[in-house]
Order: sequence, then structure tokens, then C-alpha cells
Amino acid sequence: MTFRAPQLLWLALLIPLALIFFVARERRRVRIARRFVSERLRGVANPSRALRPWLAALALLGCVIALAGPEAGFRNVPIEQRESNRVLVIDVSLSMDARDVGTSRLEAAKAIAKRIIEAQSGRVGLVIFESAAEVVSPLTSDGDAVEALLDSIQAGEVSNPGSDLSVALNAALRLAGGDAGQRGDVVLISDGEDQSSRLDDTIAKLAQRGVPVSTILVGTAGGSTIPRNERGGVLLDDNGQVVTTYAHPEALQKIARATGGTFYANPFGEHALDSLAATGGTLKQRNVRVPIERYQWPLAFACVALFLGSLANRGAE
Repeated sequence: MTFRAPQLLWLALLIPLALIFFVARERRRVRIARRFVSERLRGVANPSRALRPWLAALALLGCVIALAGPEAGFRNVPIEQRESNRVLVIDVSLSMDARDVGTSRLEAAKAIAKRIIEAQSGRVGLVIFESAAEVVSPLTSDGDAVEALLDSIQAGEVSNPGSDLSVALNAALRLAGGDAGQRGDVVLISDGEDQSSRLDDTIAKLAQRGVPVSTILVGTAGGSTIPRNERGGVLLDDNGQVVTTYAHPEALQKIARATGGTFYANPFGEHALDSLAATGGTLKQRNVRVPIERYQWPLAFACVALFLGSLANRGAE
């Protein structure tokens, strides 16, 4: 037997005081009755009236025990929970500094990533990449911490110029596929530029492992120059020509199609990613042992004691 609120049992210490009060009150009633009413007028004596204070005290004790929430035994309650490992992969190559989506592509990618994190019911990890990949956050349930890390990343942070989707996806696969008992998926956010030579092999590996990759294109076909400083400078190539970067959806569409993911292009609308938030995850069912409340027993005892006290009150003056 356990109690949900055992501290309330201290109220039971007040029961003896209540009993003393009830006994004293009953004796005072008898003295007053004998002083003002004759024995014949008081009617037939009721010997059980002497039990009334004790029954009232027992009723109070039953109420205190019921209030403390007694629990005895357990029952198994099935609980369903959707859990998943989701790895966000964000392109931080210099082309993500282009501002053809109203802001820089990287800032737009961060905003999209935050929306995904807020809708995520399981753990989330973060990988950034250029021609090399870097794990910024392992899988964690602390979405706020991942969002804080997102705010700190900048274009060119990996310090390996270029854009290699194969390297990025391999790094994500190591995170998402690390827990064999829990399904994982990958969300890749990029402008689609790719200089990898082994992308097909990586896609085949993801499909074989059953890890879906949803891809999100950030950027426009019209393209944009890449600003390099606050005074209006733009990125130039080795020949001194202005570099213009364009969004390339082909590779991202191919990845999503081959792995069972979904492709999105500039999903800036309020509900544009609702379908992504609803996908992924494994529905797990587990049994939880829940204590069975038994407050009904002492409460029923208190009601019976009050009823018997009422019967004992017959013949009151």
C-alpha cells in the first residue's frame, strides 16, 4: 500500500483532538438534557448514542486516508509514442550566401530547419557541408540547443570550398542509421550545386539501408551573384569574372525519388512543410505500470461510519 500524497496523513494526528471534542460535546448535551427535561419526557434511553463520537472520529479518519490517495496494485496501460531520428544536412558552401530568395539562401535554410526542428517528435542531429562534411550536433532531444547551433553557422564555415552531396549524405547516414531499433531519416537543404563523383553509390546505400532522404531546394533558376563584403563587393572567379550561382534541382529530385523521400522547392509558405512534419518516425507501443487508486475503500468506510452515527442519534432530546 502506497499513498499519492503521504504528507496529508499528518492530518490524522488531529483525530484524537476531534474525538475529545465530540465526547465532551456529547457529555455536555446529556448534562443539559437532564437539567431541563425529565427522564420520562426524554423517552427511552439509547445506549448506542455513546458510540456516536467514536463513529464520527472514525469517519474523519477514513476521509483523511482517502484524501492521501491510497494506491494498491498495478495495471498495465499501453502507451503509443512516435519517435524518430532525423538528421538535418545544410549546405554552407559560398553559393549559399546568394540573395535570390529575399535573404541569403543560408538564412532561408536556417529558418526552414528551425521549423522542422519544432515539429520533430524525436531526436535531431545537424550536419553542415561544403566539399567536406562536419557533424555540428549528434542526435539529441534538445531541439533548443540545435537551434542555437544553427544560428552560429556561416557560409564557408567548413573551409573546404565546393559542394559534395555524397560526402554530406554519408555523414548523415552514419548518424541516422546508428540506432538499428529506431527509424531515421535525413532532410537535405541545399541550392543543389554538386561536384561529387560518387553520388549514385551513396544514393544506392541509403536506399538499401531504408533511410529516406527528403530534399529542400533553396534558390532560384534565375540565380544571383554572391556578395563578399558589406560594401557591395561580389565573388569573382580566378579570371576576375563575376560568379553567378543558380539553383539546381536535378540532383535533389533524384535523391528524394530514389530513397523514398520528398522534394520541396523554396517551401516558404506557412504550411509548405506540413507533409514533412507528418512523415518519419516509428510508432512504438510500450506498457506502463500505473498504480491503482484505492481511495474508494476508506471513503466507503467513512460513509458507513457516518450512517451508523446517524442511527446512533435516534432518541436525541
